[in-house]
Amino acid sequence: MKPDARPLTVLLHGDPRAAQQARLGAALAARGHRVIVCDAPLIAERIRETAPCEELRLPPPQLPEALRRWWTRRRVRELGVDVVHLNFVRPWHVIWSRMRGGPPYVATAWGSDLTDHVFRKTPANRRRIDHVLAHASAVTADSGPLLELARSRGAGADVPARRVLWSADVGVFDRDRAASSRARWIEELELAGARRVLLSPRQTKPHYHVDRILRAFAASRFAEGGVLLIKLYGRPEEDPHRVELERVAADLGVGDRVRFVRPCAYDELPGLYATADAAVSALEHDGVPSTFSELLALGVPLVATDLGSYRDVLVDGERALLVAPGDHDALVSALDRLATDPDLVARLVAGGRAWAKSVDWNGCVDAFEEIYRAACAPTT
Repeated sequence: MKPDARPLTVLLHGDPRAAQQARLGAALAARGHRVIVCDAPLIAERIRETAPCEELRLPPPQLPEALRRWWTRRRVRELGVDVVHLNFVRPWHVIWSRMRGGPPYVATAWGSDLTDHVFRKTPANRRRIDHVLAHASAVTADSGPLLELARSRGAGADVPARRVLWSADVGVFDRDRAASSRARWIEELELAGARRVLLSPRQTKPHYHVDRILRAFAASRFAEGGVLLIKLYGRPEEDPHRVELERVAADLGVGDRVRFVRPCAYDELPGLYATADAAVSALEHDGVPSTFSELLALGVPLVATDLGSYRDVLVDGERALLVAPGDHDALVSALDRLATDPDLVARLVAGGRAWAKSVDWNGCVDAFEEIYRAACAPTT
């Protein structure tokens, strides 16, 4: 075995509810790496469905920070952790950046971590985020603009940095493989009589602007015998947003054509997505979500806002239709084009599938392995 190919002990300390964490942990374990999940019992449980996984619970935040750092450093040394992966950057991650003699860590920045566009940050919050970035041994992000922002916020110019897309496993997000799951979703959501199905696959929080998707659906050809699916994620804060969307749908006269999709396991997503004739994302600030590659792998035409982070991924007219953020008429027009132009749909399906195959999930895991090893490399 080559020296740089030895199995690593990787500690994942990221979003305790993100499917990406479970996917990555399971993939690393399947490749022979030792995976430890920090403060995310649900993620650890999901990884253990297919692969071995250990857990680390940090001391409660009520303890003095210096004591927490001391205890954590002792434990990671006992566990033989080679590298820590912060799959988002949060203020409490200073437990790693302020730790003397701690393991190297990779910081994967999300847009909501670094900007105030969605969630306002206090000065103390921003200082802690900058400290985490400044002491990272490597940084990644899912778009070029976000990677540059991470550098400007503190990540050193000399540390390894790489754009890594959270891509789809095209063997899983395959229409033929998803056929039986699709049939179950059609029955559950009563879609058999629908002329067309439009999917809103992102969250219902206000900054996802699902209300704009709903209004565009009601004004488009998709509403003529069609159905809008709004995906739910099972989070407590969804309830008031769902109630408001139900009110808007009733006011627009399309309440009977809107279905709220129950929270579902990751392995149910291919079948759900395959029910859609098109999908829409209406954010004004975003990275590049894995949802896009999953939909495109299944051949689902996508309409999305024209954001800088998307442009080298969602090429307008080739892999998706891009519209200006907040432009209602443009969004309606894009939906109407998908409903009436089969040649356009065929071109988007072919272009989207080709791109999704080019950024397959195995390449994503390869990229993280490479960045881990770069973070572990001794500095001169």
